[in-house]
Amino acid sequence: MSIFKRLILGNLIVLLLVAFWGGTVTYKLDSLQKMTRQIVEINGTIIIIGDRLRDSFTSLMNFIKKYYVSGDIDYYHRVQDLKILLEEDFGLINRLIESDKQQNLFSDIKRLYSELMEQFEENVNQVKNDRSGTNLKDHDLELEQMAVYLKEIINLNKQEINKNTDLSNRLSRQIFMMTIIMTILTVFFGGIISLFNTRSITASIARFKEKTKEISQGHFKELQTTRGPLEIRDLSRHFNAMSQRLGELDHLKADFISHVSHELKTPVTAIKEASIMLSKDFYSDQPQKLYELYELIHEECDRLLNSVLRLLDYSKMEAQAMDYQFTDFDLLPVIRKSILKLAPLANKKKIDLEFVPPPQLPQLFADGDRILEILDNLIGNALKFTPSHGKILVKCSLDKEGKRVVVSVTDNGCGIKLEHLEAIFQKFKQIDNGIETRIGTGLGLSISKHIVKAHGGDIWAESDYPKGTQFFFTLPFV
Repeated sequence: MSIFKRLILGNLIVLLLVAFWGGTVTYKLDSLQKMTRQIVEINGTIIIIGDRLRDSFTSLMNFIKKYYVSGDIDYYHRVQDLKILLEEDFGLINRLIESDKQQNLFSDIKRLYSELMEQFEENVNQVKNDRSGTNLKDHDLELEQMAVYLKEIINLNKQEINKNTDLSNRLSRQIFMMTIIMTILTVFFGGIISLFNTRSITASIARFKEKTKEISQGHFKELQTTRGPLEIRDLSRHFNAMSQRLGELDHLKADFISHVSHELKTPVTAIKEASIMLSKDFYSDQPQKLYELYELIHEECDRLLNSVLRLLDYSKMEAQAMDYQFTDFDLLPVIRKSILKLAPLANKKKIDLEFVPPPQLPQLFADGDRILEILDNLIGNALKFTPSHGKILVKCSLDKEGKRVVVSVTDNGCGIKLEHLEAIFQKFKQIDNGIETRIGTGLGLSISKHIVKAHGGDIWAESDYPKGTQFFFTLPFV
């Protein structure tokens, strides 16, 4: 399993655990909310309305008695106002009462209230005719009975409040305990999952650390692919590839030092020996010999300078700090210039150096000196590895789309094995093909590749080992 999948699985387990406990706690909280609503919105409101109804009943009875005694119309209106308020409270309490027992008690209250008000309306005319009120019916019995029923309703709601309060306290304790348990389990499982994932990663990282330390000491051994997350196994494979590549680069470094030492040591030694001979007045009586010594010093100085400049140019190219002088120029004169420059070497080795120009070629926008350097490298390598009486063919043509020019240098030398065709363009890469001279100088082809890429072109090689090699490079038109 990859680290991502492990983390997803671990988090999923924790999330499922949290979701389960969260659902349970939510259910409990919903029950607690219903109980709280029952207490606050229903039972508490019924008690408040019940107390208000008892006070209203007392006030109603007082106004009725005063009306019976005095016959004052104001008391009659007071009774009618209280009647409206009582009926509103009856409607409220009727909507809130839920149990059958309370409904029956409330029905009896409304029945007694209706009888009382009917009797009151019947007695109104008698009060108008006979103000003494001696024959009027006393309503104390109905009022007392309504108060008893109302008190019983209030007591039932108080009992319900006490019951729901106890249940709410138990639910609150349960929710509190469940929250603590959920937190502990989440932390526990999260810690176990994190520990498992961390150990599998840190153990591999520790091995990488030891291997890195060995590499820093110059030991480029492979790291055994260990069991663990997919990313760690992939990292170990890439690490081994890096270690192998570092070993190759270390070998290339040694080859480079050897090559540079040879390239620099040879001209310096020649210059030193010639200078000693001149300082000791050798050949002072032979002007021709003196001229040859001066000529040797001049040639070796040029050779040394070219080697140093090539190294400096390559360093700039690697750092992408190389300056190119792009201008419009014709490619054919540059190719001819390179061939003329190397023609004496071809004649010396009796090699046929031939150029096949195209009928017509548009102008290029490039650095002519750098393109000349590419041609010198490719033709020079061909001359170096082509045997006497061999042949080198330089061709120039357009590609199929007509957007690029293709230059090729073909020789019939020893050729290059297919597995080495890409490696020859690497820096300081020299391939031993079992002959006296190694193929490639280590910098020429790599520099040529940098120049071609900077111009937006491409360079590659094809070989028919051991019959010869063909190098190609392309350049875009303006």
